[in-house]
Amino acid sequence: MKSLFSLPLIILLFSCSGKEKSDRAQSENILENLTYAVDTVVVDSGEDFLNLSSGIFPNGQSEDLSKLYFFESNPYKLVEVDLDDLEVLKKTEFEAEGPDGLGSYLSQLEVGPTGKHFLKSNSIIGLFDQNARKLKNLRIVPTGIDSILAKNFSALYSKSVYDFCTQKIYSQPSFQDARDNILIIINTETKEAHSLPVPKMKIVDDYSGTYTFESEKGTMIAFHFVGSFITLFPEEVIISTAAFSGVYRLDIQTEELEFIDIQHQTVPNEMKVEIPENPSDPEQIRQIQNEIFQNVNFLEMLWDDTRQLYFRLGEKTFRGNSREDPITYEYYLFAYDKDFQVIGETKLEGLESNLKNMFFKEGKLWSYVNVEDELGFAVFTFDI
Repeated sequence: MKSLFSLPLIILLFSCSGKEKSDRAQSENILENLTYAVDTVVVDSGEDFLNLSSGIFPNGQSEDLSKLYFFESNPYKLVEVDLDDLEVLKKTEFEAEGPDGLGSYLSQLEVGPTGKHFLKSNSIIGLFDQNARKLKNLRIVPTGIDSILAKNFSALYSKSVYDFCTQKIYSQPSFQDARDNILIIINTETKEAHSLPVPKMKIVDDYSGTYTFESEKGTMIAFHFVGSFITLFPEEVIISTAAFSGVYRLDIQTEELEFIDIQHQTVPNEMKVEIPENPSDPEQIRQIQNEIFQNVNFLEMLWDDTRQLYFRLGEKTFRGNSREDPITYEYYLFAYDKDFQVIGETKLEGLESNLKNMFFKEGKLWSYVNVEDELGFAVFTFDI
């Protein structure tokens, strides 16, 4: 059964430019006079109840974008959702322990061809079928890189993606773990690896820090950070960070890596936050994180197959003075051609709620929402 309806309070129609269309050629900024509408759709879960305590994390989509898969936790159940008919098709229970077990904290799901899934947790990384059977263990200690890093499962695989065609894993370990800013390419067939330098990603380490403070109540750990992403697209891997607009692009076939210096006109292209050398207390760490969040944070690249364009959002997060205060957001939308040339940018006026688990389908941007404990999506229709 299809369940589709709109929530009146969420239906929006905005002119993001706040002015009439100019005589200037629209190609200069295809988003300059953008209008958009937001509709909310709800998925029919049938007779069953969906456990959305972890949202839809982790999740992945089928190649034709018709299906969404995500895991419920405790116990692990793979949920298959038909995005065309907006209904749950089935659930498949996976084991936590044993030869087919997923271990603890499942953190990644990639949907491959012929019913295969790439899954990663704190203890396993491998290929599984839709019947919860492990097909291949990909927890490899590769040769060709530093031996200590090669044996450090968490460091090597925590930020990685798998390409089903090349059967290679692309990983970007933290500077703290690798002692360098590198992209590692692991051949799962030969169990060999090599690395390529990504020096500009040093900014992630510059804006990240963990501190220990002692008090009468005991030891307190505080940290600040900036996001980074490794994203797999057909024929390429993109490495990016929230801290600046540029990206690294790896050609999967040639393994040529290039840095693309993306320049926007409406927002700063790199955040500037002063990090004190020795923060005095946890509250100062919180203020550092607030300042990072209040800058434009560039989110992960998205691909719109309908328009054959890349899109990305920029996010500002405003936390209150106390942890009880509400959090508000500002969003910016950026459009790029296949060469990552900026062809559009605008602020999305009137949007203050948090966008999560975003993807494009048939030219529309989908973002997960929990609608009274039902699986829902805010679907953005852009008039471009």
